[in-house]
Amino acid sequence: MRLITWNCQGLGNGPAIRGLLDIQKREAPDVLFLSETKHEEKWMDWLRWKLEMPNMVVVDSVGNSGGLALFWRRGIQLAVKSFAIV
Repeated sequence: MRLITWNCQGLGNGPAIRGLLDIQKREAPDVLFLSETKHEEKWMDWLRWKLEMPNMVVVDSVGNSGGLALFWRRGIQLAVKSFAIV
């Protein structure tokens, strides 16, 4: 199983999105975890289809900080047991 985790510090610009898509294409991870996305679930929903990873769990950002996203491929059995928002 391949897992990539990235503290992306915001995905609001084209080069960051292209970089993420390039890494995803080159490494073909089964699971992708992004921290500090600075985006909400609606935007991350768009990204999951670009990444071709249909499964997703998102914790929205608060203002211009935070945000988490966990994506995984079809066929991967993954269960998030719990998470807390503080």
